[in-house]
Amino acid sequence: MDVDRSVVDAVFRALTGEAPIALGPGVAEADHWRGPGVAYRERELAQALRKPGGPAIVVVEHLGPTLLRAVREAPPALLVWTGDDASGGEIGDELAQRGWVLGPGARVTWPAPIPGGRCPRVLVAHGAEELEGLRRTLRLDRDAPSDTLALCPTPPWLAALLLDERWATTQVLGTLAAASLHAGWVAWARTHERHVLVPVGVGEPDLERPATLAPIVAAQALERWTGPVFPSPRVITAIAAGLERLRRPAPRAPAAPSPAALAVWDQARRALPWLGDAPGMEAPNPDDPLEAPTSSFLAQAALLRARARMALRGRDIPVPTAAIEGEGLQRALEVLRAAGERLSDQESKVVLRGFGVEVTRQAVSNSASGASGFAERIGFPVVLKALSPDLRRRAEVGGILLNLETAAAVRRGYATIVDNIERQAPTAHLDGVLVAEMIPEGLDLRCGGRRLPDGSVVLYGRVEAPTGLRPEVSLALGPLDPQNAAELAQAVLQGAWVPTRRRDDPDPRALAQLFLALSALLEQTDDRILALDLGPVRWVGSGRGYVTLDAAIVQRPHLQGL
Repeated sequence: MDVDRSVVDAVFRALTGEAPIALGPGVAEADHWRGPGVAYRERELAQALRKPGGPAIVVVEHLGPTLLRAVREAPPALLVWTGDDASGGEIGDELAQRGWVLGPGARVTWPAPIPGGRCPRVLVAHGAEELEGLRRTLRLDRDAPSDTLALCPTPPWLAALLLDERWATTQVLGTLAAASLHAGWVAWARTHERHVLVPVGVGEPDLERPATLAPIVAAQALERWTGPVFPSPRVITAIAAGLERLRRPAPRAPAAPSPAALAVWDQARRALPWLGDAPGMEAPNPDDPLEAPTSSFLAQAALLRARARMALRGRDIPVPTAAIEGEGLQRALEVLRAAGERLSDQESKVVLRGFGVEVTRQAVSNSASGASGFAERIGFPVVLKALSPDLRRRAEVGGILLNLETAAAVRRGYATIVDNIERQAPTAHLDGVLVAEMIPEGLDLRCGGRRLPDGSVVLYGRVEAPTGLRPEVSLALGPLDPQNAAELAQAVLQGAWVPTRRRDDPDPRALAQLFLALSALLEQTDDRILALDLGPVRWVGSGRGYVTLDAAIVQRPHLQGL
């Protein structure tokens, strides 16, 4: 979110003690604000706000008519609203157009004056109880001077404050509500690592509703090292300590866990088999303390992800040359100009191939003899697929036949598909039958991209899961660079159903190249492509890496006369 620089500077001046904080009536005696400030009566505070150079930070419990008029006429850089007035939300939204608002219902512990305003740690929470839980876990005395800023609810503008270079090394711990998520968190999370900021209330991605994806993308950007985290103060602080050990490993003599702690660990593995059966979760990590076994169990699952993703740093991620040389772009544009709003599988694959994406060897036939001839050139076994823009689920109407191993079987299969479509989907227009190579079994993914209403692009991916299980969809905001692509690839592979996981998952760098190609395709075709779906995409190795078996592209309708 865009914020006036003077607002950021006002907060820093207050942190250094250079700018006084104005406290409204009753705030100094309340429990909602702990920190320095000059107490004012309501009328005095209203007069101070209207004067040139009035207070930049104002803390109030309630906004009476006099103070409300003054705040509307001369809004401070930051208004902290500690009262629970139900109308505060609407008034806060109004005032937020010109400054920052925290509250209503804000709880703040302001640190003692900090030289340079460089706050080493910020604690945030979506609720007062959660914030107090963080303070207790970290053994912070609310009445003792501290260098930690603690506040709730976590405000949307905090990302802009944290992006200031003066807080480049600040550690941020806590939770934030889904309503506070926006693209600014993505920008901050990409460049700042010393945080465990857990989004709360984020829904599952619905790829059919791109307008709902932005907060989920921001949430996953905040979770880029750890994946989803249970929002417990003990878990958050255990992960934060573990991340510090990963970044600055130091020799230590690990203490052997007690039998009671190991028993709790084993029970956690039984209760949470999705986590407990993952490689690395068989026993506690000896380098991490086991003070609270349940919290340590949840923290270790997150730290395993972090270790794997950090291991990608500095590794070479080759950029697909077809995506940057221009030839792929011209080939893609030619097909897009000639195609309709929804491209066929064949058209989509031609576009993808132009950008360096490995697709199945295939051809379209309009006769049984032509299909068998194509099959002999492609090589057996082959797959036959009905080619029609009117068929969304071809398998349900008998439009797909697998593993055909002879020319005679291909001719019979061609006739069978035509007959099935005529009987079960008589209104569908059949453009032909696709003859494609049969790809051997392997790890299957689905991936692609969506264009959001604001024009930005989101890339997604997930590993196929058995029927009845909810697959974990990983998202990232485009355009991707090699590091972002590698992190997205790692997240996708780590989201695999546990029985399909191995200790040596496919190298994420190969999948990162696929995401880089898709990102380039979506960016270099301007805003033409609205949706891009590949699936299944199968890992076959042997020099080919990931091969796209099916693909679909949706583009904007062509303008008349163009």
